[in-house]
Amino acid sequence: MLDSQSIHLKALDSTDLQRLQTVLNVIGREADMPLRSPDMQEVAALLIRLYRHGLTDEDKLLSVGRLASAKKGLSPTAAITAGRRSKRPAGHLSLTRSSS
Repeated sequence: MLDSQSIHLKALDSTDLQRLQTVLNVIGREADMPLRSPDMQEVAALLIRLYRHGLTDEDKLLSVGRLASAKKGLSPTAAITAGRRSKRPAGHLSLTRSSS
């Protein structure tokens, strides 16, 4: 019998891929980067790995994807303003930089 985490290790279906595509589209738009760029492909691969290991919440995937794109240096302005444009509940990670 498969546990809840190993279920996600099987092949992704079209619904899974659509959810991941939606998250990646948001990150790409905020970073102002084409989805086929090498950096965005790395973010996509990260999102797929996380999803297959059980992280399926879209808000959490967005947060991780935004952090990954910011770490790769994709559009610093997008990383700084991402928290202002998204409609996340309080308590979610904000990607603003300190001025120290």
